[in-house]
Amino acid sequence: MKKNFALYLICFIACTKTSSSSTGNNQVPVVEINIDASTKFQTMQGFGGFGAQDVYWSGGPFTSTRFVNDLITDLGLTILRDNIPTDFEDVNDDSDPHTTTLSNFHYGSFTDHIQYLKDMKAASLNKLILSCWSAPAWMKTNYNVNGTKADAPTYNPNPTEQDNQLRTDMYEEFAERCVAYIKIIKQETGIDVYAISLQNEPRFTEPYESCVFDGNALRDLIKVVGKRFADDAVTTKIFMPEDIGYLDGVSSMVQPTLNDADARKYTSIIAVHGYALDGVTANSPDAQTWQTMYSWGAQYNLPLWMTETSGFSNDMKGAMDLSKAMFTAITFGNVSAWLHWALSQQIIDQYVLMSSSGEKSKRYYVSKNFYLYVRPGDYRVKSFTSDNSNIYPLAFKNDTAHTTTIILINDNNDSRAIKLQGASLPAQFRMYVTSANNDCKDYGFVNYNDAILLPANSVVTLYAKE
Repeated sequence: MKKNFALYLICFIACTKTSSSSTGNNQVPVVEINIDASTKFQTMQGFGGFGAQDVYWSGGPFTSTRFVNDLITDLGLTILRDNIPTDFEDVNDDSDPHTTTLSNFHYGSFTDHIQYLKDMKAASLNKLILSCWSAPAWMKTNYNVNGTKADAPTYNPNPTEQDNQLRTDMYEEFAERCVAYIKIIKQETGIDVYAISLQNEPRFTEPYESCVFDGNALRDLIKVVGKRFADDAVTTKIFMPEDIGYLDGVSSMVQPTLNDADARKYTSIIAVHGYALDGVTANSPDAQTWQTMYSWGAQYNLPLWMTETSGFSNDMKGAMDLSKAMFTAITFGNVSAWLHWALSQQIIDQYVLMSSSGEKSKRYYVSKNFYLYVRPGDYRVKSFTSDNSNIYPLAFKNDTAHTTTIILINDNNDSRAIKLQGASLPAQFRMYVTSANNDCKDYGFVNYNDAILLPANSVVTLYAKE
């Protein structure tokens, strides 16, 4: 197949004129992809997703040698997102939140996580991050980890048992629980937790594990937890708000913390959930939304992360939609980390990348085009086309690793030719193609000076290590 593709490429180049090539009766332009490595943007922190071999609310399996190898070696995952189980410390460890004796804490279903996290540590996982779905029932106003319905209620400063909220008198207990969980993960698995979110999607109550905050309540909790981390020399970063929905709603969760110097000093990352934000042009509402969200933290040197998305159909169209969503967030939001929702479960659907048995979706392979070849420490450089070609480029460099990665999304129903333009680009790239007929397939080397054929509806990665 590599030989046949190479011959096809040579034939294609041979019949390519300076500005266009013939396909049937149509003149197909050769699209110039301009790379300006002198213009630098965000430094990437990684790509990843949530969960284990099967979702934790199933009976497992949660880990295997094959699954961990798929994630770390094949897919290239560098960030694993995990949750703090609501039954961790399902009864108070003691009456003093400032005295933390780890042996007093009930692990609950955290025991299901331990071997998997050990295996990921052994496979050189780069970063583990945590999200809290809900505090334990005894810390909450409704005495339940769940809400009663799906809603975005107004936060009640004087809550009743009908409100799905964290009790304000339990903020210190909540902080102790976070400290204990982070220390127990280190004790049991050897992993230093990189970052933690104090509440997943905090404006929403759900009939499953959830808890409601407004921006002021989240700010106040961050100050309590942040101080406790500092007092206990816990180096885990805090990211927030992991919110979803309309822009003003997300802003309302972010601004109180950013406007408060004490809360802001404990906050390291602005993180949002990226659903239905895939407009690929600079003037699209989605692109402008990403630009706005990035601007919130940029003035304080806080990076923007996207920590959950899903819902892309389980076919090539869904894979292309996912790739365009990634392009939009990385290009216009300067997003430096991108995480899918569940990585794996028994059956592949729109919410996961692969099945527990190892079957992989097209969305898995499109993700691999990004995850495996754009590594932590790579920085994005300027890349653009000069026309409305529906080809979307991303380019990255790493001066220490001496790598250059160019990702090209061909959002057309036919093949397109591109030619790279830019100073000091490598002479050759290795080419990896995901399309209807290819699963991040290695097509060998292509030369910088040649026209390069992108298959219809494809994601192509060009990778060079000098």
